[in-house]
Amino acid sequence: MTTFIEDSPRAFQAKWIAEAVSAGHARAAVLTPWATPWHHRGGPGKKPGIRERAQELVGDGVPIWFDATTHALQMGGVGDFRYYDEFDLWGGPRGDLATPANRDEHVRKVFDIQDALGARHLGPTVLLHTGLSQTSVVALGLARAAIERDPQCWLTIAGTNPFWASGSALDAHIGALAALQPAGWFVAVARPLSTIPVASTREEIFGLCRTVRALAEDAPIHVSHGDLAALPAIAAGAATVGTGWDKRQRVVSFADYAARTPGATGGGWYERPTFRGLIGSLSTNEASVLQSRDPAFTTRMGGLPAPGPKEAFVQHAATLSSLVSEIAAQRDFEHRYRRLDDLYRASATEWVTSQALSPSDTSASDWIGALEEGLSDYGAAEGW
Repeated sequence: MTTFIEDSPRAFQAKWIAEAVSAGHARAAVLTPWATPWHHRGGPGKKPGIRERAQELVGDGVPIWFDATTHALQMGGVGDFRYYDEFDLWGGPRGDLATPANRDEHVRKVFDIQDALGARHLGPTVLLHTGLSQTSVVALGLARAAIERDPQCWLTIAGTNPFWASGSALDAHIGALAALQPAGWFVAVARPLSTIPVASTREEIFGLCRTVRALAEDAPIHVSHGDLAALPAIAAGAATVGTGWDKRQRVVSFADYAARTPGATGGGWYERPTFRGLIGSLSTNEASVLQSRDPAFTTRMGGLPAPGPKEAFVQHAATLSSLVSEIAAQRDFEHRYRRLDDLYRASATEWVTSQALSPSDTSASDWIGALEEGLSDYGAAEGW
């Protein structure tokens, strides 16, 4: 029970989520106003309203969260408001958080929707690029407004790579937030592009690990859309990571909130097979070549799923859940760190064999390079 299935603007597969929860590969689903409408749209190919969707998920035994994802409003190029503007989230103009009254009203409206859906209170935030700025003051004000309304709410921290890499400024902001003592946390790393593997950096991963380590002993932490790139955060103490069948469920990207081109479709299904031994994925063609050249090695890496988007998702969710569970099962923070470090070292070796058998457009450096470096810096800072 190690992942949350994030929302997606493409066809939402509620039954896949229920099956993942039943199998122990997921714990909950996250709904957002960016991917699910407020108003119900019945019929084939239509997205149901969020109240109907929440009722369906809960009826199938899937706990739900509502993430207002207010931090998307500060992303460059944001413009896909087709569902967002159906929600009553603002007392004034969309995104206006200039005054304490506006911030409190936004929090109230977010909590009201969560109450209507039967979801736990999760406070909204704004997107940060550094730990010390006027925007970080707004983020702290939103967090305080949420805690004042519900001391047992969860809080959100969202930032770009420069925020997570901002060193002492990051630590100062996290310290101020930690003093509010929420019941839990959603943390998110926002990126300009939706590429997978993600374009993380050593400094970002170190900052994320340091933050999670500082917060994890007092409250659970979910890494929103974290997927495989969030494994260092799991080593540092996070409880769950976000994932799904769509790239937009595996990375928080500016591009995914941009204005849509009229008539554009959602693109094809994301069916790259995920291999546990590689802690990464191959294209379907690369995986087929690997299977044909060395079936035993392919099986040892995790094996190929049957063809199809559902099968690819099931394999990915099971693989990610297995990795998270193995790391989280270690007896203390040091052993969590050491276990992931061992997994990364083994993966780097397996990538050499994989590339020799089936050259890929991605490599160990792309999938685990920055993650391993940031994890190493975290371990050194902890004295391990």
